This record gives sequence, structure tokens and C-alpha cells, in this order.
Amino acid sequence: MNNFYSFSHAAAKIAQKALCSMLYEVSTSPSPGLVSPVSKGCHVDMDYFTFLRSSSSIAYYLPLFVQIGMDYDDDILNRIREVGKQAEEEMLRETGGVNTQRGLLFLIGVVCACAGGCIKKDIHCNRYNISRECSFICKDIVKNELINMNKEKKLTNGERLYLEYGVTGIRGEAQKGLPTVVNIALPVFEDALNAGLNINDALCHTLISIMSCVEDTTVINRCKMEGLYTMRSLSKKAIELGGMKSKEGREYIKYIEKIFVKQNISPGGAADLLAATHFIYQLENMEE
Repeated sequence: MNNFYSFSHAAAKIAQKALCSMLYEVSTSPSPGLVSPVSKGCHVDMDYFTFLRSSSSIAYYLPLFVQIGMDYDDDILNRIREVGKQAEEEMLRETGGVNTQRGLLFLIGVVCACAGGCIKKDIHCNRYNISRECSFICKDIVKNELINMNKEKKLTNGERLYLEYGVTGIRGEAQKGLPTVVNIALPVFEDALNAGLNINDALCHTLISIMSCVEDTTVINRCKMEGLYTMRSLSKKAIELGGMKSKEGREYIKYIEKIFVKQNISPGGAADLLAATHFIYQLENMEE
């Protein structure tokens, strides 16, 4: 990293919440197909400690994302991306070139900037204000980066999957203001906590709900659309059985874990949205 930047106390406090959510996500178990403290999921090149190193390497950059939202009124996405490139380089150095959290880095960076925007406007960092900020920051991202992409350059996985299947992935989710997080994941997470589930089980329960509906490009990239349909179908069945709220649901989620590993299904996109869900939940419950 060549440049060091300053950030405010408020940015640092919000960044702490972001890092906490990143660590909570990878610490959640069971998490079918994903890395957790007790499983590598579908992965042979990373484990739980790889993610801890990765998250630690990214930590410095999180308040910078917040500060961008606090300091600027326009071109926020490009500014986030400039810092994000440095964070990604740091992550890859720390993991020996293993991509652990590239997608999450984009999503968490955007939500951090949204929180910064709320502070700048002196409005509460709740899900609705963050959703509006997110839509503003990511306005036209699908058109600019997918519909009108340069097909002659080397394509990213997201760009290639858009051309092949028409899926917009996290770009579409962000442009719409994170509807999966706001309309599905946060209510499910809060309901799980209110039902008496501990934080781990509430996060797992929420992850399964996200998996039942999300357009997960990580899964599509690894397993094509068949993998996505399998993930959604099994997740819906787990929810019907009660998810982490029932013995039957818990047993079925363990069954899903085995199927996902066997079929190489790793719902990384759903995991990223889970981290964003917990982050926004924390922001709503922060002291002013």
C-alpha cells in the first residue's frame, strides 16, 4: 500500500461493526458449502484461518469506505473502487493469492459508504436510508458495467455470467438498494432472534433464507444454473421444515451440507449478503 489516509472517529466505529459482521459470517456454522470454523465447505485452497487473515488485512480500509461516504457527494462508486483495489491487493498478499472476500469487499465497501452518507446527511443509519444511499451510489451500474460492457477485454466472472445467463448478481442487488437484505434477510434474522435463537443459529437460519431466493453468481459460476436451482430447492425445503427453529430443520440443513460439498455448491453470494445483513442490523442498533 503506497498511500495512507485519515479517517474520523465515527468512520472507525462504523468500520468496527463492518469487521465484526465479516467475522460473524465466516464463523457461522452450519453454513452449507462455505468455510466455517469446523469445515472447509467446498474449498480446498482456504480454511477458517485464511478468512481470519483476509479479514484482518482488509480492516484498515473499512473506515476509508465510510469516510468516502461522509466526504463526497458524487463519483462515490469510483472512489470506493480505488480504495477497494488496494484492499484487494492487500488481501491477496495475505492469503497467498487466494480470493477469499473479493465480492464481500465490494458489498461491504458500498454499505460502509452508505453509512457515511447517512452521517453526512444527519439521518439514521437504518435499512431504508442505507437502501436509498446504495441505489444512489450504484445508480446505472448494471447498464454501465454489464449491458454496455466492453466484450473485447478479459471478462470477470460477473460479466461472463451476465452474457451467458442474463444474471446481474451483486450489481443488480446493489442498484436496487439491497432488496434481499431489506425485505427478506433482516426480517428473518430479527424473527429468529426474537424466537430465542442464539446469534450463530439466527445467522444460519438467515443464510438458508437468503439461499432460497438469491441469484448467487458464485454458485452459477461453479455449478451453472442447475446448481442454483438445487441450492434454492433444498433451502426452501429446510425453511418449510422450520430451519434452525426445529429439530427436523436442523437435521435437514446438515443433510444439505453433505449435498453441497458433493456437488461443489458454495453460496458465496448469499454469504456476502448475510454479512451485509448483520452489518446493517448493527448499524440500526448503534448508539447515536
